[in-house]
Amino acid sequence: NRTLICRSRELEGDVTSDEEERGIPSRSLISFAEFNHGAVKNKCQTVREVFARQLMQISGLSGDKAAAILGQYSTPYSLLEAYERCGSEAEKEKLLSCIRYGKLKRNLGPALSRTVYQLYCTPGALT
Repeated sequence: NRTLICRSRELEGDVTSDEEERGIPSRSLISFAEFNHGAVKNKCQTVREVFARQLMQISGLSGDKAAAILGQYSTPYSLLEAYERCGSEAEKEKLLSCIRYGKLKRNLGPALSRTVYQLYCTPGALT
């Protein structure tokens, strides 16, 4: 039942229990139980979390880009449904290209959109 605390490194060496009296600022972060719960390696993940991890395995697809895709399509199933609604192969390849990501609100672009399409919709190796 302990709490992890962040302290300033103004003083070298061990910090004793009288930090507050000496004016060393500290801030409570999380309890040990919360840390322990978050550190479990085999905890259950949602479909959204697994989908995000899959997307981030694609070369050139960062966390910001994955988050932008997840904003539109929260599961692989929703993405596959969107591909099915497209009329042509070219439309499917460009489906994700106009999704905006990051602070600058850039487009994902046609190359990355095509890669994601190939990964989820075509059998065999990526081209």
